[in-house]
Amino acid sequence: MTLSTASRLGCQAVSEWLESSYIDHVAARVAYRFGLPSQEVPELLQELRIALWKAGPSTAVNPTWILHTAQHKASDLLRKRRSRAREISFSGDSSIPSQPRDPELLRLLRARVDVLPPRLKEFYFLRYRAGLSERQIAVRLGLCRASVRHLERRCVRSVGGRRPPRPVVG
Repeated sequence: MTLSTASRLGCQAVSEWLESSYIDHVAARVAYRFGLPSQEVPELLQELRIALWKAGPSTAVNPTWILHTAQHKASDLLRKRRSRAREISFSGDSSIPSQPRDPELLRLLRARVDVLPPRLKEFYFLRYRAGLSERQIAVRLGLCRASVRHLERRCVRSVGGRRPPRPVVG
């Protein structure tokens, strides 16, 4: 598609998008929609600019491409933030004050883990004792990542217990 044909479809050359304030607006909106903190908007904007730059200066790009790229970059930033938080929680970092261990709570947790079905018990040990990622668990158990996330939800529900039903007011 030539640039003149593309401009009729709302496309512009990458060089025009890089100078446009539209990408600033898109980055801020996407960050808000994805729940990114405001301090991460410049990082999202930088990632979006890098993606545009990699596309090439004369490539015709439409606003939808920019929006979808910003959304992908925002989800990447969220994934990185979650993995950083997980690394901190699994590492024995002494700079983070650890909460005192309640022996009764640990006993109850172990008792709940002991009564888990074998599949959930295996998942529990891989995820929370060995500290494996979803991808590593999926490979080890021969599952897709969605199934691993489902196992995690089931495990948390089983170990965490259920809330008692609310009393009916009437």
